[in-house]
Amino acid sequence: MIKIKDINVLILAGGKGSRMNYCNKALLKYENITFLDRLKELFSDFSKIYLSLNSDQDIISDEFIRIDDDFKEIGPISGLYKGILESDLDYIFTVPCDVPNLTKDFIQYISSFTSPYYDAIVVRDKNGFIHPLLGIYTKTSLPIIKEAIENNDFKVLNLMDKLNVKFVDLKYTIFNDNYLLKNINTPEDYNSLIKTKKTKFFAISGIKNSGKTTLITKLLKKFVDTGFKVGTIKHDGHDFQMDNLDSDTDRHVKSGASGTLIFSKSKYMFLENSSEKDLSFYLNFFKSYDLIILEGFKNSNYPKVEVIRKEVSTISQVNKNNLKFFVSDLQFIENGENLDIIDINDIDTIFERLIDLIKTDDLNR
Repeated sequence: MIKIKDINVLILAGGKGSRMNYCNKALLKYENITFLDRLKELFSDFSKIYLSLNSDQDIISDEFIRIDDDFKEIGPISGLYKGILESDLDYIFTVPCDVPNLTKDFIQYISSFTSPYYDAIVVRDKNGFIHPLLGIYTKTSLPIIKEAIENNDFKVLNLMDKLNVKFVDLKYTIFNDNYLLKNINTPEDYNSLIKTKKTKFFAISGIKNSGKTTLITKLLKKFVDTGFKVGTIKHDGHDFQMDNLDSDTDRHVKSGASGTLIFSKSKYMFLENSSEKDLSFYLNFFKSYDLIILEGFKNSNYPKVEVIRKEVSTISQVNKNNLKFFVSDLQFIENGENLDIIDINDIDTIFERLIDLIKTDDLNR
């Protein structure tokens, strides 16, 4: 079986961006992160990331292996050819730089089709439209791509008739392809993207028994009283048990049901056996919500607040990336990097600080 680490990545960012007033689309920002850095995060589990550019672009980063087009003025087929040629692995996942809505779940799904029996694995959306720059190409495709270039046939879509292609048809999946595959080609596209309402989220993090749940319950009341529609997500590293939910439902699962739903007059719960997903998968269940509070996630890069109680610890132990402030009964926190400390009992100030972060659009990532 071909694993993620057996696949390289090629980000195609060498276009002129003429419809975007010649700006470098890879460096456009969405939710306080560039398109390019977003792709770097999404493909962080892959082997290497190659970045296809034209010679006029001055993007410099140690995070990527830069590849410059050999053939000028012929479009993305040049970057596609050079990236596959330079790759030190047989498989390379190709992706345009201007698709900011991709998710890890979607990328992993496409990767699961990787096979030595095809020249390429290419996405085809629910309307039957082929996305030839989004998929996985193998070294066997090189002679055919080179021949097309030599024959002045620069349209990548035409390669689909010449290569042995496995099409991944999204019409058989639950993926929202209109959203996931949306290219940002024009200023209008970009303005529409950044104006789209996004559910805000942040994590209340800390070690065991630090008081995370207590703080969340107090904040929930404040947010709800203010008019927010709030949801919560908790990650259970030890895998939760259903015995205390409903005895019959528990028996269904233990008897082999892959999914089960229980409902009453006022609520319902759906549980399904599944491998662990990227957080974006779970956030999709809360699209109509204003705010999601995550409990835990101390090692993540998500926006977070760390709770520290002196009877448990005096040291900050979370990932400092996107750590906003501390909630504590201490005056000083070891390894605290001079971040603000708000008294653990001052719920009003904690709430007000979070409201400020929401207003400044600082709780998306």
